[in-house]
Amino acid sequence: MNEEVLIYDRYGRAIVREPVCGEWFLRFAYANAFGRCLQSTIGSRAFFSRIASFFVNRPASARKILPFVRRYGVSVSDCAKPLERYTTFQEFFTRYLRLGARPIDGGRGGIIAPADGRYLYIPNLRPKKTISVKNRRLQTSELLGNSSLAAKFDGGSALVCRLAPFDYHRFHFPCDVVPGEAIPLGRKLHSVHPLAMRFMPNTLFRNRRQLTRMAADCGEIAMVEVGATFVGSIRQTYPTNRHVRKGTEKGFFAFGGSTIILLFERAAVLPLPDIKIWSERGIETYVKMGDRVMERA
Repeated sequence: MNEEVLIYDRYGRAIVREPVCGEWFLRFAYANAFGRCLQSTIGSRAFFSRIASFFVNRPASARKILPFVRRYGVSVSDCAKPLERYTTFQEFFTRYLRLGARPIDGGRGGIIAPADGRYLYIPNLRPKKTISVKNRRLQTSELLGNSSLAAKFDGGSALVCRLAPFDYHRFHFPCDVVPGEAIPLGRKLHSVHPLAMRFMPNTLFRNRRQLTRMAADCGEIAMVEVGATFVGSIRQTYPTNRHVRKGTEKGFFAFGGSTIILLFERAAVLPLPDIKIWSERGIETYVKMGDRVMERA
């Protein structure tokens, strides 16, 4: 497991190497048969993530914040309050941003990035067909746990957002929608990092996740938040069955890295050029929450 993870940075307009958080764990848990056996039988279970949660919720964990910020270059100026005012690492991990740190693209018909993350566009979905892209396998019938719902997205597209542990971990609505209730699916909690998914590419539709169906001007949208190792909790904070505006907070992930998947109906949306071009090359594009990633067709 020595390959680099390269992404396209929209803001620097360059291909960059992504730092790997917890690389030692990924190497142990996924790069050898013994580690994969332990991860499948023990590490992927919810109680393992609850143990990690216990430690990051203790006051002593606040000492880890400054070294973490320095190592991964987290923007302190984006935080809603000074680092010394966070009482635990979990509080910092689920932090709010200061007002104005993530302006919401107000363009009519624009679909925004629901979270800070690395985006990959997948066209031509088929409910029963497994699509393999950059160490990921995506099958909508398995992902949604519902074949009839998956049929609504036949010929449609998916936008996959991967969050790293050092990202802002609150997620938001990509456009004006009326959301239903979040439906829990799945049980396991494997890593969603590309290096780990070389060995377990089915993770996106096996892990614990939550599905929300949303009515929008561009048709129905399915938004799926996928948990991962150390992410035992996906917490929803939005009002159901009420109209919400683009950029409104939907919820947040507790400690760890995670993934969000948006599914769109056939001919409903088009990706922005950089998302499309780099996705065709199997490279994710880094985008901040609130910036446009797609637009209505």
